[in-house]
Amino acid sequence: MMLLLFAAIGILFGLASGGSLREIGRYSLSGVLLPVAAFLIKAGAARLFNPQTGAVAICLLQYSLLFIFLLCNHRRPVWPLFAFAGTLSNFLVIVLNGGCMPVSASLLGGASERLSQLAQGRIYAYCLMDGSTRLPFLGDVIRLGPAGMPLGYASIGDVVLCLGVGILFWQMTRAGKKNNDTKEAAN
Repeated sequence: MMLLLFAAIGILFGLASGGSLREIGRYSLSGVLLPVAAFLIKAGAARLFNPQTGAVAICLLQYSLLFIFLLCNHRRPVWPLFAFAGTLSNFLVIVLNGGCMPVSASLLGGASERLSQLAQGRIYAYCLMDGSTRLPFLGDVIRLGPAGMPLGYASIGDVVLCLGVGILFWQMTRAGKKNNDTKEAAN
């Protein structure tokens, strides 16, 4: 959800600064199916497996695809750096916590059912933070929305990754504008 929001914001900023939706199709992005496959693998595992079954293996597979995608696009300006930093942050906290993203109990407030599910390990690839959590500051520690009715939770890695996505979509809307500006300057 956050990724889509930041993509939309990037497009809006791109359009506001003279970009065009047509330019998105002209932007050369390598390996675009890799993050799609990574998403589908995790979503499929969450539906098919019992909670936490194979979570480390799924994490390794999912993040391998994401890192390959970023490597394929590493020569692009700016956005791969943000996307890599966010992806690496999330990968580290998840893999070091048994394939699960730790969630701070303080974020859940009155969501006692969700708190109970996390404490019992019933949500695939998520767990409740406790004293044994490794790198807790990289876990889901940011509440999205008001305390009584949160829209979701995010990690610092999610925010940095989303910034990268926003920059990517801003650049995509302006792909031809950069070339046109260069041609006009040469004339």
